[in-house]
Amino acid sequence: MIFIFRKNTKRILRTLLTNPILIIGYWIFCFELASLCMYGRINNNIYFLLLCIVLLISIIVFTTIRIIKDREYDSKKSNTWQYISIIIMVAITLFYGVEIYKSATNYGGKLAWTIERIKNERSVKFEHNNIYEYGVEGIFEDINKEYTLPKKLYMASDFKLTFNSDGTITSFDTFVYGKNEDGKEETYLISYDVNKSQDITVWLNGYAGADYDEDKLLEPLIKTVNAIPVQQTVSKWKESKYGLVYYGKRNWGYNTEGIININEEGKEHHLEEESSEIIGYTVSIFVPGKEKEIIPARYHLIGDPSWSKPKTTPNQDSSKEKQQELTNNNEQFFLSKEVGYRLNFVDKALGSSFYSLSMTVDGGENWEVINEDPFNGTIGGPSGITFINNQLGFLGATRPSGTEGELYRTDDGGISFTKVNYTPREVKLDSGQSISPFDSPGMPYEKDGVFNMLVGQGADGDYNGNSSALYRSKDNGETWEYLKEVKK
Repeated sequence: MIFIFRKNTKRILRTLLTNPILIIGYWIFCFELASLCMYGRINNNIYFLLLCIVLLISIIVFTTIRIIKDREYDSKKSNTWQYISIIIMVAITLFYGVEIYKSATNYGGKLAWTIERIKNERSVKFEHNNIYEYGVEGIFEDINKEYTLPKKLYMASDFKLTFNSDGTITSFDTFVYGKNEDGKEETYLISYDVNKSQDITVWLNGYAGADYDEDKLLEPLIKTVNAIPVQQTVSKWKESKYGLVYYGKRNWGYNTEGIININEEGKEHHLEEESSEIIGYTVSIFVPGKEKEIIPARYHLIGDPSWSKPKTTPNQDSSKEKQQELTNNNEQFFLSKEVGYRLNFVDKALGSSFYSLSMTVDGGENWEVINEDPFNGTIGGPSGITFINNQLGFLGATRPSGTEGELYRTDDGGISFTKVNYTPREVKLDSGQSISPFDSPGMPYEKDGVFNMLVGQGADGDYNGNSSALYRSKDNGETWEYLKEVKK
C-alpha cells in the first residue's frame, strides 16, 4: 500500500511539473505575488492571484484524480522536457523569490513597510479626548498607560491638533523622543485621526535625528495648554472646528499681534516693558483656513525663567541673531550671505518624513519653495545639504532606522535631484564573511578640482572602529570610485 502511494505521488509530481498550463499559471502567480509585495495595490493584484490559485488547485486536483483512477496513465513527456520544466520552475521560484526578498528588506517595497508596521505600530485607547477637560496632557497619560514615556521629552517635529467646538479632539500628530531610566533613547511617532480610528497610533523605534534641543521641549506645551482658557478663547469665534499648534520656542521679534502672556492660573499677565523682544515657547489657537481673517491667539506662559530669553533692547543682538540664521546645518545651507537653501518639514508617515526645498536670495528674509519633493519619496530624516555653486548641490538622506543613507545630486539649482550611485566597498572579516559596512554617504566637498566623499557606517556601524570609506569623483559627483579606508 505504501509502495503504491509513493509511486502515485512521484507520478503526480512528475506530471504536474511537466504540465505547461501549470508552469504558466505558476509564473503568473509568482509575478502577481512579487508585484503585490513590492507595490501593494491589493485591488489590482488580488483578482489575478485568486484566479491563479484556483487554476493551480484545479490542475493539481484533476491530475491527482486522473492518475489514481487510471493507474496505467502516466505523463508521455520526454525526459528532456522533464528536465527543462524543472529548470523553468526553479528559475521562476528563485527570480521572484529574490524580488520578494528585496521588497521585504531595507524599505525596498510595500512588504518592508508592512513588516515594519507589524513590528513597530501600536494602538492605544484614547480616553482623554476632550481638550477642554484634559488639555493635551490627557493624550500622553493614555500613552503612558501602555508605554512608560521618558520623563523629559523633546519634539523631532511640531505638535499639531484639531478639535470641534465641543472640545472633542479630532486629530493630532507629533514625533517625540527622550531617554529612559537606563539612558537609552526611545522615540514615539504619535498620530490620531477620528475619521480613521478611535485609537491613538504609536510608532516605536523610529529615527528622530535627536539633538536634544531645549527649544523643542514638550513640557511647555502641556503646562501652557493647562493654563489656557481654551473654551473661552474659541467661543468668541463661533466656528465649528479649531486648531492648536506648538513649534517649541519661537522668536516673534517685536510683533505683539495675537500675543497673550498668561500665568499658571490662566490670568493674563502684562509685561512691564512692552518694547521688549518676544521670545518664548508659544502655543497658538486658531481657526484652520482663516488665520488671516481671525488672528490666532498666541499664548506665552509666564513664570518659568528658563522659558524666556532675557529682555533686550531693539537691535542689541540683531547681528548675533542674523549670524545664527545664516548658520549651516543638516537642513540649511548658505552659499553666500544672500543665497541659501533650506529643507522644510512637510509631513510624516510610517516613520518617515517628507520635505520640500526652499531658496532665499535675500539672506533669509524671504523663502520660496523650488522643489516640493527633492528626495523623490520618503526618508527618515535629512543628513546634510550643501551647494558647490548655484547649480550643483547635494542632499543627504537617512533611512528611518538610521543605519544607512542615500545621496542626491542636482545640477539645475535644486529644481530636480537624482540619486547618486557608488559601488559598495566589500571587506572580509576574520571569519571569512564578506560585508559592505559603508552605507551612509556624507556631504561631498571639492579639493584641487576633485570631489571627495566619506561614506560612513550609520548608527549600527562597528567595523574597524567605525571607520569610513573615501570616494573620489572627477565628473562633479556623477560617478564615484573607491580610494581608501579612513579611520576617525
